[in-house]
Amino acid sequence: MSVPTMNWLKIVAGLVLSFAVGYACRKFGIPAASPPVLSGALLVFMMSSGYWLVDRYVARRAARNKRHCGGHAIVPDSKQAGGGR
Repeated sequence: MSVPTMNWLKIVAGLVLSFAVGYACRKFGIPAASPPVLSGALLVFMMSSGYWLVDRYVARRAARNKRHCGGHAIVPDSKQAGGGR
């Protein structure tokens, strides 16, 4: 299995966007969209890290339940019930 590569552009864009939102909140006196205490910031960090780690784990595993996924069964008109009227 190949290891997924890290998309540095998304990381940099996320950091720039987060600093821009933080700056705008501070500049215009809008309550920040982040916790004001260290324990809240650590909670957000740990939740984000957990989401990222699980995403990496799931992306490496083979899909074992693909047959249970929904979706459309595309059947030609002649094979549908009623003889393809």
